[in-house]
Amino acid sequence: MNLLINAVSKQGKLIIFDNKKNILFQKDLQVAWNESEKLIWLVDEFLKENNLDYKNLENIVVVAGPGSFTGVRTIVLMANTINFVINKAMTSLSFFDLFSDYPIVKTSSKRDCFIKKSKDSQIEIMPNTILEEYLKSNNISKIYWDFDVLNFENIEIVENIDYSDIINKINLDNKKRIDALYIKKPNIC
Repeated sequence: MNLLINAVSKQGKLIIFDNKKNILFQKDLQVAWNESEKLIWLVDEFLKENNLDYKNLENIVVVAGPGSFTGVRTIVLMANTINFVINKAMTSLSFFDLFSDYPIVKTSSKRDCFIKKSKDSQIEIMPNTILEEYLKSNNISKIYWDFDVLNFENIEIVENIDYSDIINKINLDNKKRIDALYIKKPNIC
């Protein structure tokens, strides 16, 4: 069994899938800003609901960012700690691996967002105030996004993530630990 944890999306997900990449169990997950208080308990409860234990896992797949600094750090620390105890394999994904079309926009803060404009482009930080202008000036009418700060006219927003597609395309790694995907430094004063 393999466990996929996506706690960086606005609407996260826990998924158990087998080695043939069939989704066996799944649960929606919302832990934003409460990762340290809720995530480990929700993962534990999810496994128990499906008569599984951490020892049943062969690979833990984690969406390791980007997101809030504390949230991403907590998610990755939790997954690495579980794997330290059970000593299985780990695979890391980026939020930008969850979509196959572009541009992809991810909440960064109330002031800015992360944007990946194409498959081969770098992830950029763009102020929210110029995102809509950028989309209009480039005739972009559809974006893939996880964002709840702005509303756009005449732009189709796709929020649904096709987890079946992701799981079918994933190459499971054999890492013993994963690293957090930080795009910018924390906003600590």
